[in-house]
Amino acid sequence: MDKIVESPLVLSSTHSMQISLNMVKNGKAGLNAHRQMLLDKTPTENKWAVFKKDILTMMDLAYLTAKTGDEFAILSGKKEDILFHGSKLNCDFENDSIIKEMLISHRCEIYGHSHPGETIPVPSLDDKRVLRELGQQKSRLISGMTGMCIEYDGVI
Repeated sequence: MDKIVESPLVLSSTHSMQISLNMVKNGKAGLNAHRQMLLDKTPTENKWAVFKKDILTMMDLAYLTAKTGDEFAILSGKKEDILFHGSKLNCDFENDSIIKEMLISHRCEIYGHSHPGETIPVPSLDDKRVLRELGQQKSRLISGMTGMCIEYDGVI
């Protein structure tokens, strides 16, 4: 019974995660090498980069948000994923014609995104509206303060 373990065998409390994210936010801790590489490829608002499928995680978004105070999103395609660096208030895909077309044509979907200022993530009306307009059933939302992650739908 040889099972490959892909992540460390570590049990921790949600409070531990909150402490870790807070340390990154306050500059008392840095990002690990993987997350720093992600940020290096998307250093400013409205920048995005393409990555191999399944290399991005929701927890990556929480740490990137803790570090920058900005929202981030994972857009998932069939063979690749996109990391999108938003602003402090949103991930605005409207002004990026490439991303907008990929979402409208269903070549990718919004796998999930982060919110910087909520301990318990709550999808905004815009979050729900965008899902509904894209015909997407569900997405995920993670807090950059606590690491708490929820799944939400487009029902208003």
